[in-house]
Amino acid sequence: MSILQPHHLSSSIFYPDMRLAESKDVILQPLSLLVWFSGAVPRHLAHSNIPIEISVSLKDEYKSFTVLVIEIASQQPHPSNNSATFSQSYSVTDNDMSFPFLPLPPTFNHTDSDHWAKLLDNIQSWLVKSVDPSTPEWAWGREAFWYAFIATNPDFPGRKWSFWDSSISLEGQFIEEWVGSGGIFSMVIDDDSELATVSTHADTLDYIWTEFSRHIALFYPHPLVSTS
Repeated sequence: MSILQPHHLSSSIFYPDMRLAESKDVILQPLSLLVWFSGAVPRHLAHSNIPIEISVSLKDEYKSFTVLVIEIASQQPHPSNNSATFSQSYSVTDNDMSFPFLPLPPTFNHTDSDHWAKLLDNIQSWLVKSVDPSTPEWAWGREAFWYAFIATNPDFPGRKWSFWDSSISLEGQFIEEWVGSGGIFSMVIDDDSELATVSTHADTLDYIWTEFSRHIALFYPHPLVSTS
Protein backbone atom coordinates (compact mmCIF):
# COMPACT_ATOMS: atom_id res chain seq x y z
CA MET A 1 0.00 0.00 0.00
CA SER A 2 1.42 3.38 -0.94
CA ILE A 3 1.88 5.94 1.84
CA LEU A 4 0.86 9.40 0.70
CA GLN A 5 2.91 12.28 2.05
CA PRO A 6 1.22 15.53 3.18
CA HIS A 7 0.45 17.98 0.39
CA HIS A 8 -0.10 21.65 1.15
CA LEU A 9 -1.73 22.48 -2.16
CA SER A 10 -5.42 22.63 -2.96
CA SER A 11 -4.85 20.47 -6.05
CA SER A 12 -2.66 17.37 -6.24
CA ILE A 13 -2.21 14.25 -8.38
CA PHE A 14 -2.21 10.84 -6.72
CA TYR A 15 -1.63 7.34 -8.06
CA PRO A 16 -3.77 4.60 -6.46
CA ASP A 17 -2.48 1.07 -5.89
CA MET A 18 -3.55 -1.48 -8.51
CA ARG A 19 -4.56 -5.12 -8.33
CA LEU A 20 -4.98 -7.58 -11.18
CA ALA A 21 -8.36 -9.29 -11.33
CA GLU A 22 -8.77 -12.84 -12.60
CA SER A 23 -9.76 -11.36 -15.97
CA LYS A 24 -6.28 -9.71 -16.06
CA ASP A 25 -7.92 -6.29 -15.95
CA VAL A 26 -6.52 -3.84 -13.41
CA ILE A 27 -8.66 -2.74 -10.45
CA LEU A 28 -7.78 0.59 -8.86
CA GLN A 29 -7.69 0.38 -5.09
CA PRO A 30 -9.43 2.98 -2.87
CA LEU A 31 -7.52 6.03 -1.66
CA SER A 32 -7.95 7.26 1.90
CA LEU A 33 -7.59 11.04 1.75
CA LEU A 34 -7.46 13.34 4.78
CA VAL A 35 -8.27 17.03 4.35
CA TRP A 36 -7.55 19.35 7.26
CA PHE A 37 -7.92 23.10 7.62
CA SER A 38 -5.19 25.47 8.75
CA GLY A 39 -6.45 28.50 10.66
CA ALA A 40 -9.79 29.23 12.33
CA VAL A 41 -13.09 30.66 11.08
CA PRO A 42 -14.41 33.64 13.09
CA ARG A 43 -17.25 32.51 15.32
CA HIS A 44 -19.80 34.90 13.79
CA LEU A 45 -19.18 33.24 10.39
CA ALA A 46 -19.27 29.67 11.69
CA HIS A 47 -22.75 28.68 10.58
CA SER A 48 -24.05 25.13 11.01
CA ASN A 49 -22.99 24.22 7.46
CA ILE A 50 -19.81 25.49 5.83
CA PRO A 51 -19.64 24.20 2.23
CA ILE A 52 -16.42 22.54 1.10
CA GLU A 53 -16.08 21.60 -2.57
CA ILE A 54 -14.04 18.48 -3.36
CA SER A 55 -13.45 17.51 -6.97
CA VAL A 56 -11.81 14.31 -8.24
CA SER A 57 -11.12 13.78 -11.92
CA LEU A 58 -9.91 10.97 -14.14
CA LYS A 59 -8.33 11.19 -17.58
CA ASP A 60 -10.80 10.81 -20.44
CA GLU A 61 -9.37 7.50 -21.68
CA TYR A 62 -10.30 5.80 -18.39
CA LYS A 63 -13.77 7.26 -17.87
CA SER A 64 -15.60 4.61 -19.88
CA PHE A 65 -14.17 1.83 -17.67
CA THR A 66 -14.43 3.09 -14.11
CA VAL A 67 -16.57 5.46 -12.07
CA LEU A 68 -15.21 7.66 -9.29
CA VAL A 69 -17.11 7.46 -5.99
CA ILE A 70 -16.45 9.84 -3.09
CA GLU A 71 -17.47 8.93 0.47
CA ILE A 72 -17.13 11.64 3.10
CA ALA A 73 -16.92 11.24 6.89
CA SER A 74 -15.88 13.91 9.39
CA GLN A 75 -12.75 13.17 11.40
CA GLN A 76 -11.25 14.26 14.69
CA PRO A 77 -9.51 17.68 14.59
CA HIS A 78 -5.95 17.84 13.28
CA PRO A 79 -3.43 17.78 16.17
CA SER A 80 -2.55 21.42 15.53
CA ASN A 81 -6.13 22.53 16.19
CA ASN A 82 -7.29 22.36 19.82
CA SER A 83 -10.52 24.30 19.42
CA ALA A 84 -14.05 22.90 19.60
CA THR A 85 -15.60 21.65 16.36
CA PHE A 86 -19.03 21.36 14.78
CA SER A 87 -19.80 17.72 13.93
CA GLN A 88 -21.97 16.67 11.00
CA SER A 89 -24.68 14.04 11.35
CA TYR A 90 -22.68 11.32 9.58
CA SER A 91 -19.42 11.90 11.41
CA VAL A 92 -17.59 8.76 12.50
CA THR A 93 -16.89 10.53 15.78
CA ASP A 94 -20.54 11.17 16.68
CA ASN A 95 -21.55 9.79 20.05
CA ASP A 96 -24.56 8.05 18.50
CA MET A 97 -22.49 6.22 15.89
CA SER A 98 -20.23 3.59 17.41
CA PHE A 99 -18.86 0.32 16.13
CA PRO A 100 -19.54 -2.29 18.84
CA PHE A 101 -17.44 -4.90 17.05
CA LEU A 102 -14.33 -2.69 17.27
CA PRO A 103 -11.65 -2.83 18.42
CA LEU A 104 -11.09 -6.55 18.01
CA PRO A 105 -10.13 -8.44 21.18
CA PRO A 106 -6.40 -9.03 21.72
CA THR A 107 -7.03 -12.77 21.31
CA PHE A 108 -8.38 -12.34 17.76
CA ASN A 109 -6.57 -14.68 15.38
CA HIS A 110 -7.08 -13.78 11.72
CA THR A 111 -5.95 -17.25 10.64
CA ASP A 112 -8.86 -18.88 12.50
CA SER A 113 -12.23 -18.87 10.69
CA ASP A 114 -14.04 -19.43 14.00
CA HIS A 115 -12.81 -16.03 15.18
CA TRP A 116 -14.06 -14.47 11.96
CA ALA A 117 -17.45 -16.18 12.45
CA LYS A 118 -17.96 -14.41 15.77
CA LEU A 119 -16.92 -11.11 14.22
CA LEU A 120 -19.29 -11.77 11.31
CA ASP A 121 -22.24 -12.17 13.70
CA ASN A 122 -21.33 -8.94 15.50
CA ILE A 123 -21.06 -6.93 12.27
CA GLN A 124 -24.34 -8.33 10.96
CA SER A 125 -26.17 -7.51 14.20
CA TRP A 126 -24.84 -3.94 14.11
CA LEU A 127 -25.77 -3.45 10.46
CA VAL A 128 -29.29 -4.82 10.76
CA LYS A 129 -30.23 -3.24 14.08
CA SER A 130 -28.33 0.05 14.26
CA VAL A 131 -27.44 1.46 10.83
CA ASP A 132 -29.52 3.42 8.34
CA PRO A 133 -28.99 1.77 4.89
CA SER A 134 -28.87 5.22 3.27
CA THR A 135 -25.73 6.28 5.16
CA PRO A 136 -22.04 5.87 4.25
CA GLU A 137 -21.63 3.77 7.38
CA TRP A 138 -23.93 1.12 5.88
CA ALA A 139 -21.84 0.77 2.71
CA TRP A 140 -18.66 0.65 4.79
CA GLY A 141 -20.15 -1.88 7.21
CA ARG A 142 -21.51 -4.05 4.41
CA GLU A 143 -18.05 -4.27 2.85
CA ALA A 144 -16.60 -5.21 6.26
CA PHE A 145 -19.34 -7.83 6.61
CA TRP A 146 -18.40 -9.51 3.34
CA TYR A 147 -14.72 -9.61 4.26
CA ALA A 148 -15.66 -11.39 7.48
CA PHE A 149 -18.14 -13.63 5.65
CA ILE A 150 -15.53 -14.93 3.20
CA ALA A 151 -12.99 -15.38 6.00
CA THR A 152 -15.65 -17.50 7.73
CA ASN A 153 -16.69 -19.31 4.52
CA PRO A 154 -13.54 -19.30 2.31
CA ASP A 155 -15.09 -21.78 -0.17
CA PHE A 156 -18.02 -19.50 -0.98
CA PRO A 157 -19.82 -19.65 -3.37
CA GLY A 158 -18.94 -23.35 -3.48
CA ARG A 159 -19.74 -26.01 -0.89
CA LYS A 160 -21.69 -24.97 2.23
CA TRP A 161 -21.84 -21.56 3.82
CA SER A 162 -23.65 -19.85 6.66
CA PHE A 163 -26.86 -17.93 5.93
CA TRP A 164 -26.96 -14.17 6.35
CA ASP A 165 -29.70 -11.60 6.86
CA SER A 166 -31.46 -10.91 3.55
CA SER A 167 -31.31 -7.15 4.14
CA ILE A 168 -27.56 -7.32 3.47
CA SER A 169 -27.30 -7.43 -0.30
CA LEU A 170 -24.63 -9.32 -2.20
CA GLU A 171 -23.07 -6.03 -3.32
CA GLY A 172 -19.77 -4.26 -2.86
CA GLN A 173 -16.43 -4.23 -4.62
CA PHE A 174 -14.89 -7.12 -2.70
CA ILE A 175 -17.75 -9.63 -2.74
CA GLU A 176 -18.65 -8.96 -6.37
CA GLU A 177 -15.04 -9.52 -7.42
CA TRP A 178 -14.81 -12.63 -5.23
CA VAL A 179 -17.91 -14.25 -6.70
CA GLY A 180 -16.97 -13.21 -10.23
CA SER A 181 -13.51 -14.74 -9.94
CA GLY A 182 -14.67 -17.95 -8.28
CA GLY A 183 -12.73 -17.09 -5.15
CA ILE A 184 -9.31 -16.80 -6.81
CA PHE A 185 -7.40 -13.53 -6.81
CA SER A 186 -4.17 -12.41 -8.41
CA MET A 187 -2.45 -9.39 -6.94
CA VAL A 188 0.33 -7.03 -7.99
CA ILE A 189 3.18 -7.27 -5.50
CA ASP A 190 5.13 -4.07 -4.77
CA ASP A 191 6.28 -2.21 -7.88
CA ASP A 192 7.67 -5.15 -9.85
CA SER A 193 4.33 -6.27 -11.36
CA GLU A 194 4.97 -9.65 -9.74
CA LEU A 195 1.82 -11.73 -9.29
CA ALA A 196 0.75 -13.70 -6.26
CA THR A 197 -2.29 -15.98 -6.39
CA VAL A 198 -4.66 -16.24 -3.44
CA SER A 199 -5.65 -19.92 -3.51
CA THR A 200 -5.36 -21.83 -0.20
CA HIS A 201 -7.46 -21.05 2.86
CA ALA A 202 -4.36 -19.70 4.60
CA ASP A 203 -3.67 -17.40 1.64
CA THR A 204 -7.30 -16.28 1.68
CA LEU A 205 -7.30 -15.40 5.37
CA ASP A 206 -4.00 -13.53 5.13
CA TYR A 207 -5.26 -11.60 2.11
CA ILE A 208 -8.59 -10.76 3.74
CA TRP A 209 -6.89 -9.61 6.95
CA THR A 210 -4.74 -7.16 5.00
CA GLU A 211 -7.66 -5.80 2.98
CA PHE A 212 -10.02 -5.77 5.98
CA SER A 213 -7.50 -3.76 8.00
CA ARG A 214 -7.20 -1.17 5.24
CA HIS A 215 -10.95 -0.95 4.84
CA ILE A 216 -11.70 -0.55 8.54
CA ALA A 217 -9.25 2.36 8.76
CA LEU A 218 -11.48 4.40 6.43
CA PHE A 219 -14.00 4.96 9.25
CA TYR A 220 -12.09 3.76 12.33
CA PRO A 221 -8.73 5.58 12.65
CA HIS A 222 -7.72 3.67 15.78
CA PRO A 223 -5.79 0.45 16.49
CA LEU A 224 -7.79 -2.42 15.00
CA VAL A 225 -6.86 -4.89 17.75
CA SER A 226 -7.15 -3.98 21.41
CA THR A 227 -4.01 -4.19 23.52
CA SER A 228 -5.87 -4.73 26.77
